Amino acid sequence: MSRLIGSTLLIFAILFSFTTLAQDSGWKKYSISKSVNASSLNYKKLFHGKSKAALENNLAEFYLYRNGQLIKPPKDSSRNFFTAGCICFKFDDTLLLNSGLGRAAGVGVGIKIYQGKFTSSLHGSADDKTAYKFKKSDSAYMRDINTQPETQSLKLFQKPSFVADETIIGEYNATFKKFYQKIRRKDESRKYTVRLIFKCKITSMDSIKSGLENSSK
Repeated sequence: MSRLIGSTLLIFAILFSFTTLAQDSGWKKYSISKSVNASSLNYKKLFHGKSKAALENNLAEFYLYRNGQLIKPPKDSSRNFFTAGCICFKFDDTLLLNSGLGRAAGVGVGIKIYQGKFTSSLHGSADDKTAYKFKKSDSAYMRDINTQPETQSLKLFQKPSFVADETIIGEYNATFKKFYQKIRRKDESRKYTVRLIFKCKITSMDSIKSGLENSSK
């Protein structure tokens, strides 16, 4: 459960940074595929009891590869995926879907869905002993980093209606641009590939957006 709490904190950080994503950052068309079925997700086997079962509408299987190597949960090496939190917010005709691993790996992804297309980014959050930079020649480090995908695809079980309380089911795949992370005073390359299978209930944020727009007038 602590892993899920850590994931939620990272997800909110991704959300607010992701809402400023540039409109020209590589939009792709998503596809509709009935082969994406959340009822077959392996994470359902991990939950017992009503309290945890209630989380099933906001969870995902998060497969993470770093420099081509699969990363497994540190306390359960028999699984090849992380059980991750997943949240989705609606702003008018736009959906912002986010999932992150928090302390488990320090990364998460944000997916922005608009009409029949989507775009995405990967967010990295460093601790006190590590930091990021885009190029090895850069002299300045950052505590947080956002990087864009080289390739990305999104399959949804059905076309979203963009209404509150709707549950969307899908599979997302992406390979992101390389960056560098300082580990024990050395700059190590980081190139991530993500596969995310999710079932996520939509929460409307239209009232908050209206309030912000009114306050700016």
